[in-house]
Amino acid sequence: MKYQNGQIRHILDLSKDEKREFAQSFDTIMSDCDGVVWHFTGPIPDVDKALQLLKQKGKKLAFISNNGMRTMEEYKQKFLKLGIPSHELEIVHPALTTVRYLKAINMQDAVYCIATEVFKDYLRNEGYVVLDGPKEQFSDDRAADSVRVFTEYFEETESPKVGAIVMDLDCNVSLAHLMRAKCYLQRNPNCLLLAGATDYIVPLGGDGRDVIGPGYFLEMLERATSREALVLGKPGQALSQFILEQFNVTQPERTLFIGDM
Repeated sequence: MKYQNGQIRHILDLSKDEKREFAQSFDTIMSDCDGVVWHFTGPIPDVDKALQLLKQKGKKLAFISNNGMRTMEEYKQKFLKLGIPSHELEIVHPALTTVRYLKAINMQDAVYCIATEVFKDYLRNEGYVVLDGPKEQFSDDRAADSVRVFTEYFEETESPKVGAIVMDLDCNVSLAHLMRAKCYLQRNPNCLLLAGATDYIVPLGGDGRDVIGPGYFLEMLERATSREALVLGKPGQALSQFILEQFNVTQPERTLFIGDM
């Protein structure tokens, strides 16, 4: 799409000269992955041809996803099928930016992580002590004050010291997870609150099958603690500096970003 006189025009409605002018207005393309390059069911038709053509025209390609649930090997294999070998693959996702941020500030304490095991593995592989859970189900004996099970969460714990709470998509997230994070943040005013993906919906495809995203749970934790998370995924401001540095972007105004939401 292109702006003209304050109006948005679809790229297919542009003349041949306007399309050429638009294509010449950027050197770097940063693209989302899910919903732009592929769906959960497979690649978007002809996306491989489009990516190869852009490369032939000298455009630099970079991919910025909010999906930290894939290993880098899985990403490499998916892009290899689209004609982009791993040595040409430049990608960022919240698990990578979270690790990079923690290392940049020299954070060495334990991390309480509400995310998938794959996301946690990125932290573990960099030497961080990762706490999670609880994984057991609390019993419900029909007592009116059943929330008393959280009493112990408010008590001080000596070891290990938790220096950061990290929130991303977790299919097992519960009140207990949020309560544990809340208590870590309340006990230690210097404990960081970091967020990866903040999407409110996670689309499974183009047929309306949407999953409730982590954004709602993050919002609950922020409101419960009066803390604002540092967002290391899209559309967080903290992500922008990482992107500019990692991809050596010297002219942001000549960068095109493609997303689906």
